[in-house]
Amino acid sequence: MSELTILCDMRESRSGILERLQELGANVKVGELETGDYVLSGELVIERKTAADFIASVIDGRLFNQIAKMKLSFTRPVFLIEGDVYSTNSKITREAIDGALSFIVAIEGVSVLYVRTQRNAAELIYRMASHSQKGLGYEIAFRRGKSEPGKGEALFLIEGVPGVGPTTASKVLGHFRSTLAFMNASVEELMAVPGLGKKKAERIHSCIRWELPAGEEVGTLASLFADPPATGSA
Repeated sequence: MSELTILCDMRESRSGILERLQELGANVKVGELETGDYVLSGELVIERKTAADFIASVIDGRLFNQIAKMKLSFTRPVFLIEGDVYSTNSKITREAIDGALSFIVAIEGVSVLYVRTQRNAAELIYRMASHSQKGLGYEIAFRRGKSEPGKGEALFLIEGVPGVGPTTASKVLGHFRSTLAFMNASVEELMAVPGLGKKKAERIHSCIRWELPAGEEVGTLASLFADPPATGSA
């Protein structure tokens, strides 16, 4: 049986999960992931949160930004929550928690899984990696924690564009010779890079040129889950 490879964000290096994954036989590679905490395949990414962190991320809006980033690069994002989100002693209401969970699953189509402990989390991550890597043939977006000036930083920057992994980044830099030329390229010019089809070229082009609409503020979405104002006469 071939060895499982799990990509892990460096923020998780002190969690204790890495050690358990290695005990189970996984080849764990630690670096800076474009999004999520664990990448199990080219489709499946996991964002791990304690119950308290999940609630905090709903309140400050981080959760919804993370959803958007994961969905840009992966078709099967998963939130793995350790603990009970209803027992965090937070001031957020149960209705707001239910609203956030419903939004994640019903509207965004993202899976939510619960475990009790870090050990449980590690063992579930390992099992999911085992299932998802059968016949794996995808390029996984993975950025190293440190980059050398020059080519290393250029590759790091290019890999930060959604849909561009290490192999594609090398082809892009080899073709355009600079990050500036890449960023200014048209869809047709992007399609000249070996392996870049029209759909991915259009996605890259659109991502680089996206602009925040005039008058729109970069706020949080936590207010969507606040209690609705009372209506009718007192």
